[in-house]
Amino acid sequence: MEKFALLIVLFAALATPLITARFHLTRMPTSISEIIMGIIIGKTGLNIVQPGQSLQYIANLGVIMLIFLGGMEIDFSLLEPKKDKTTYSPLGTAFGGFMSIFIMSIILSAILYETGIFSQFILAVILFSTIALGVIISLLKEANILNTNYGQTILLTSAFGEFIPLVALTIYSAVQQQHYISVLGLPVIFLIAIFLLHRFNRVYVFFDKIDKSTTQLDIRLAFFLIFTLVTFAEQIGAESILGAFLAGAVMKLLKPKEDTEAKLSSMGYGFFIPVFFITTGVNLNLRKLFVNKDALLLIPIFLVAFLLSKAIVYFVFRKRFGNRYAIAATIVTSTTITLVLPILQVGQNLKLITTAQSGAITLAAIITCLVCPTLFNKIVTNQTFDLN
Repeated sequence: MEKFALLIVLFAALATPLITARFHLTRMPTSISEIIMGIIIGKTGLNIVQPGQSLQYIANLGVIMLIFLGGMEIDFSLLEPKKDKTTYSPLGTAFGGFMSIFIMSIILSAILYETGIFSQFILAVILFSTIALGVIISLLKEANILNTNYGQTILLTSAFGEFIPLVALTIYSAVQQQHYISVLGLPVIFLIAIFLLHRFNRVYVFFDKIDKSTTQLDIRLAFFLIFTLVTFAEQIGAESILGAFLAGAVMKLLKPKEDTEAKLSSMGYGFFIPVFFITTGVNLNLRKLFVNKDALLLIPIFLVAFLLSKAIVYFVFRKRFGNRYAIAATIVTSTTITLVLPILQVGQNLKLITTAQSGAITLAAIITCLVCPTLFNKIVTNQTFDLN
């Protein structure tokens, strides 16, 4: 069945939105329904998919595309200082929101460490402070609020919750392996991103004059940026998704046309990203998890910790958006899965956590993706409140 694994996954990707539409499950984010589909056809359920190298490679490209598109969604004009002090800047609220999350993550990690429930303090801090940027982007798009100040504030908060833990993970992994040169080389990836931005800034304008339907230079450039920064990130010991995020940021700063963003989004959400989410569900073996009592105990503990670590965001958002949307922001930022997976993989590679612990934490993260987006949609859908 390994030869047909990709075919089955692609069929599942096609069938998933049709099934959710048939049963009127429109409030469930597409990415979450894809993970559930993966669980059904994977190791936990029917076990009809045995991921081979080709499927896993496409899944890896999926998470890279997901984070790349996340970098492209950020409106960098929001990061510029406002001359008019009365003009609202999402950056301040977003940064305050993430710092509150980070402080709560330290407190919760210290409690778990002192009680002996989870011995990896720094790893727990990184886990609790992560936010599923890719899932939230999809959610904000589906709710048609991505381009509002409210949506951009949530997006920036999520970007902090993806980017800062990602850098922290790179440093933590290098220190654990005593590869200190990787830490010193971390600024190199940022310098490369700046160089690429400067190099292609003028050339990109020239593309419009020579581009043809058979060349698609803007798409070729996008993939060149992705693989260049991902390759260099891996060479210095960083995670590939750090390079992908920076590639998306560079592409956004080049100011691509709307149809360029649409084409990249179509390629990502139409092919690569569904394969990633479905494969994530396929690889999750809940059968083994349910026979491990110690690992089972971690599911509710980490689920509560994922939620509590974001609780203080409510007070930051309430000042600007009011009680209702502060609650919605608190709920949606509790969604975490995208970065949890590579964090747990690093933890297993370093032998800091067991496979059972990894599965339990993954399941807790999946539960946040099932519950939080649904509640968020119920709050913001069909509302007429001012989100700007």
